Amino acid sequence: MAFPYIDTPRTEYDGNATYLTTGFRSAGRQHLSALDSVENSFQTPSKDNDVIKGFDKRVTPRPGAASRSTRSALRHLPSTAPGKGEFTPLMKSATKNNLLRNMSVTQGTDGPKTPGYQREPHRSNAHTPGLPAMDMSDIYEEGRTMEEATPVPHAASSSAQSTPLPGYSGHNGVLGDGGNNLSLKDQAMAIDQLSKVNFSLKLRIHFMEEQLQKAGPEYNNEALKENRELKVLRLTMQRDISRYRKSLQQAEKDLEDYQLQLVELKEKSWREQADQTVQREMDMMREELESRDLELREVRDELRHIKDTKSQETEKLRDEIEDLEASSREKDRLLEEREEELEDLKRNSEENGAASELQLELDRAKEQIQELHDSLARANSETIESRDTARQALKEKDRAEEDLRELQDEISNKSFTTKGLSRQMEDKTEKLEEEIHELQRENDALATELKSKTNHAALIEERYQTIQHGLEDNANQLVEDLDVARRDRDQARQDLRTTSTQLQEALDELQRGTDEKELLQTRHNALTNESGGLQLELDRAQARIRELQKAVQDATSRAQDEGHNIRWQHKAELERLQEEIENLHHEIEEKEGRFAVDQSRWESSKRTLQSEKEWAEGQVADLKRTIDTLQEAGSSYSGKESRLQEAIESEKKRYTQEKSMLNRQIQDLKDDLDKTRRDLDEKRDELLTAKQDARVSRREEQALVDKVRALEDEVIVLQSSLADEQELAKGRQNGTSDLDKNLEKSIAERQKLRDQLANAHVEIFDLKTSVQDIEAERVELQTQLDRVQNADDTTRFDRDKLELRKTVTRLENELKVLRDAKSSLEDQLVAESERFASEEGRLSAEVDRLQDKLLAGSGNRDRELTSAKTKVQRLERRVQELEALLEQQPVMETEQSGAHGDLPFLRHSLEEARKREKILLQRESKQKTSAQSYKSRVEELEKDLHDAIMNKFESHSPHSSPSNKLHEELRSLRKQVAEAHRSLQKVNTKNRELERAAMKEEDQKDFHELLRSSTLEAESLALKLSEREARLNELKTHMRRIREERDTHKREAEATAKNLNLLQRRHDEILERNSLSKSTSKTKHEKEIRGLGKEIIWLRARLQREEKFRRDLAWSKGLMELGERVRVACNEADLRMISGMGVHARDRAPVRTPRHKLKSAISLVRAAVRMQKMSNDWKRTKKLGEGLKRAKTEMLKRRDSSNKSLLGQ
Repeated sequence: MAFPYIDTPRTEYDGNATYLTTGFRSAGRQHLSALDSVENSFQTPSKDNDVIKGFDKRVTPRPGAASRSTRSALRHLPSTAPGKGEFTPLMKSATKNNLLRNMSVTQGTDGPKTPGYQREPHRSNAHTPGLPAMDMSDIYEEGRTMEEATPVPHAASSSAQSTPLPGYSGHNGVLGDGGNNLSLKDQAMAIDQLSKVNFSLKLRIHFMEEQLQKAGPEYNNEALKENRELKVLRLTMQRDISRYRKSLQQAEKDLEDYQLQLVELKEKSWREQADQTVQREMDMMREELESRDLELREVRDELRHIKDTKSQETEKLRDEIEDLEASSREKDRLLEEREEELEDLKRNSEENGAASELQLELDRAKEQIQELHDSLARANSETIESRDTARQALKEKDRAEEDLRELQDEISNKSFTTKGLSRQMEDKTEKLEEEIHELQRENDALATELKSKTNHAALIEERYQTIQHGLEDNANQLVEDLDVARRDRDQARQDLRTTSTQLQEALDELQRGTDEKELLQTRHNALTNESGGLQLELDRAQARIRELQKAVQDATSRAQDEGHNIRWQHKAELERLQEEIENLHHEIEEKEGRFAVDQSRWESSKRTLQSEKEWAEGQVADLKRTIDTLQEAGSSYSGKESRLQEAIESEKKRYTQEKSMLNRQIQDLKDDLDKTRRDLDEKRDELLTAKQDARVSRREEQALVDKVRALEDEVIVLQSSLADEQELAKGRQNGTSDLDKNLEKSIAERQKLRDQLANAHVEIFDLKTSVQDIEAERVELQTQLDRVQNADDTTRFDRDKLELRKTVTRLENELKVLRDAKSSLEDQLVAESERFASEEGRLSAEVDRLQDKLLAGSGNRDRELTSAKTKVQRLERRVQELEALLEQQPVMETEQSGAHGDLPFLRHSLEEARKREKILLQRESKQKTSAQSYKSRVEELEKDLHDAIMNKFESHSPHSSPSNKLHEELRSLRKQVAEAHRSLQKVNTKNRELERAAMKEEDQKDFHELLRSSTLEAESLALKLSEREARLNELKTHMRRIREERDTHKREAEATAKNLNLLQRRHDEILERNSLSKSTSKTKHEKEIRGLGKEIIWLRARLQREEKFRRDLAWSKGLMELGERVRVACNEADLRMISGMGVHARDRAPVRTPRHKLKSAISLVRAAVRMQKMSNDWKRTKKLGEGLKRAKTEMLKRRDSSNKSLLGQ
């Protein structure tokens, strides 16, 4: 219907009525003729484009639609004030008709006469948005209309009570001459104005609702997606960082294991070298035996030849020689027997030594075999355990997949009435998917471990077999060698016996004996010549070895340089990666801050719009009440015009006052909120800068560590330079001056460190003051919010207060984090300063040692210098102690309390300590200058003493001596004394040069040892670097794989989101179908919630049981491994100690006593009881799970039957 305009009062007289054929029939006159239709004096508006009728269409207006005229809703308002006309019923208000006709001519007829809303051409896009549909505003709801009074029924257009005539406020109330009363036109204009205000308020309400909708979650999907992606990226980065840390820790553990393996390999190589030396000795013994066999064969041949050729001569001479040489024969026989006994003893001792060595080798081989057996057993047990874990992981994976399928079936079949259940199910599916992914990862890791362990076990088995075959071959060969040696020994004994008899026969002939001795002498000479040649070859080999050692040293130096370069490159790469990680953290923090700011702004704008909407609704309600009161007042025509005018004016004033007051309050609150936001942004920036400063301080700390290392290198260089400069005394002084300079540099660096510490304390003080300011601002904001809450009874600013509290708590947490970081940095600085002090003490000790070396050759003249230097050292130690006390004092104070009043005391103590340090440094410099002056003074005194002695010798010439001979003798004696002094000085210089040469040789030896150790360290570092690079490559591949997996997971998540959307649509359709059966769905929903609760309890019990099993298994496995390692290490150490003592341990079989058997039986019974209890608990939970499965199947069957019945209907 159109907006109800007030009709003019009608009359029943013919003179006052205008009868037209096209007029409207009067409501109060049914007895008129065909021409009796009374024309209304006010033209009613057209019924086209009615606003109220458009509400039934329920079309939401769109602000983007264009319109032909921007003010089509206000088209019926006059552009100029209407002229005053008198009410004439016969003329039917000619002035109003003329005015409307002129307006239609001037303004155009393209727009509708009532505010057109529903059509798009008549909606404005620039100034006034379209009216909302009837269901978007709560003005015409049932609750609002039910509470208000029943409106007055519409009176007939011809009644006398239809149009009240309020009088003018400035006249006497006479109708004709005074013009006190309001005319009907003015009344209509007033009512039109009120309706326009109402319409504008409705437009504002609609605009606010549209703004709220735009600011709602539908338009913030992109922002929410970005937030989710940022959170996902942050979590993935945190996980990646934790994985990298774990991988680095694993790499360090692997490095330690590799170092242990290297030690074992070194021991094995040493054993192999010892075995090689034993083998070489055996070969030498074999060669000696062969040479002796050859000599014996030659002797036999010669004896046979002698027997054949000289048998006759021996028979002739035998009788003659027997009597003469009987005594000599007996002596010779005794000597030969003793020599043979000695040789037999030597051979027996050598054979016994070889046998013992062979026995030791066999024992070592047996030990290696036993160790390999143990390692094989361990590897087999580990493979079995890994297979079991892999099977368990596969079973868990299958179970999780079955659970996920069941949940998906439940999701596809269930009908939830609330969104909370769908979110719970989504969370549950996400958790299950995460568990499945984790189980897959664990399965993959276990599979890789199983493969690696199986490969390792296969390698160990192959190695064991090869070693066993080699040891068996070596044992067989050694047994064969022993048998051959024993046979040779027996053969040699037999040969010796035969030769002894032959020699006894041959010794009858002295001439042949002398010939044999000569032959032996010649052989001896030949052997000595051969030994000389072997010695020459040995010298050549040693020279070759020296050349090879030089080449090895050159190669190690090159490797050291390359390792140094690689280490620097690796360090630079690590620093670059660290900087990238820090930059990413910084970007994440900035994005989080921006997101928090945007969120706070959005919420504040939402609250302001909500408050404006509530205020506008209140205003609409008030205006409706005023309109109703006006309509009620219009029913009583006489005497109420003044009341109406007063009510209108009072409402206008109240409206303007409330509007201005609310605008002021809103503006004040906006200003306060903007101020708090600016402060929060500033605090966030300060926090970011503080974090950046913390990072910079860490980098500076790393730089200080590098400086300390550089100082160590400089100390080494100084040692070499001091070794070179020990040739001259000036070199000594220069070396001491260089060391003093280095000490001054170290003191200056220490001062820099102290300044940095002081700066850190100042920053801490600034942070504390900023915290105080933030707390004061928080208190002020809280007081302002309390004032606003007391002034206005509404609670619309409680959320702002809560948000401010949240921001303050967040800032306090960030400040706590910064304090913790500051305390950790201070601890690191203290540790670095302590380490620097220790390094400085070590350097000073090194300087003292070098100075002692320098001052070792000097005599008593340097006592004053040494005393001065000892004083300097004592003062330096005192300075270090004071520094340690000063560094410990602020640390203790920061640990005890973080109060604000301790800072001035700390600054005062620091200033006093600095003053003391300056005084001590000045004293130290003065003592150094005094020591140098004492040195120069001692040298001058020595020179003066020497000159005085020479002058004394020259001046004490006896002038009163009578003879010139005495003068000449004295002069010659003085010359001899001077020459003796000169020779003494030369001898002293030679001694000093010899001492320098000896020191140089010692330094060269030390330098060679340092070079060797450095080459070994360079090789080890190169190995470590190669291993680190391999590990880095593995980590890079792992990162790529993780990124690919993350992309696949994202795709899967998108697919699942699509599926969930489809399921949600189906769910909504099912909800629409089942809207009639709400009570049954509620009961089903409650049952489903109960079932879900039981299912969650069951799943939790399963999870706790599984976690407990895994923890117990991991703990027991780690304990067993630790005990096995400790036992193996102890056994190896004991065996080494026993073998070093020369004692061979016996193999003892383990003897089990009845006590041990009883203990094992008791533990077995306890384990059985515990397992029985756990099985009973699991049976209970299993029963619960089976009940859940049965309930689920029954519910699915019922649901299928209900769906089929609904589809059939």
